[in-house]
Amino acid sequence: MFLIISALVLVIFLPRPGLAQEKKMPRQELRLTPARQFQLFQKMLAFERSWKGKGISEITIAVLYEKNFELSLWTKEDFAAAVSPEATVEGLPVRLVELAVEEKAAWVDVLSQQKINFLYLTPLRPATLRSQIKDILSLCRQFKVATFTGEVSYVDLGVAIGLGVENDTPHIFVNLRAAREQGLDLSARLLRMTSIR
Repeated sequence: MFLIISALVLVIFLPRPGLAQEKKMPRQELRLTPARQFQLFQKMLAFERSWKGKGISEITIAVLYEKNFELSLWTKEDFAAAVSPEATVEGLPVRLVELAVEEKAAWVDVLSQQKINFLYLTPLRPATLRSQIKDILSLCRQFKVATFTGEVSYVDLGVAIGLGVENDTPHIFVNLRAAREQGLDLSARLLRMTSIR
């Protein structure tokens, strides 16, 4: 039985009914809503230096999603809704590019030609994740595209940043090796506030 405070936490972290977290999940899988993930991502980038000083005019995020998986689609839509046309990161506008996991032939073109800074991974079906994660992360290392996700378990698979919950509080999880391989330059101050895997 949930305590009152647990119910409040669920209200804060889970999205409104009908969207990405509509399905019931075990408590240990509690996730931040895509909107909260983006807010945490914005704050994190104040302490990430790889993109600063490069003279870029916008932050471009590719959203990797699975067309035939409802949770993935809902998460993509919720994340896109959270990134309003006025959204900025350190004063720079944010542009989203959709990247379907089923359209593997387009991955190289998108990551190399559209000046992608970050790749956001939505939830993927386990079978899809197993078959695709190595390939997409290999390309991200090649093109220095940093990866982040709300699926904290993906950090153990090589995604650089996981945005999740620890002790009922929004928290950043870092795969330090992956972060470096993907070109991230995380400040010591940020790393002190994260869980490193």
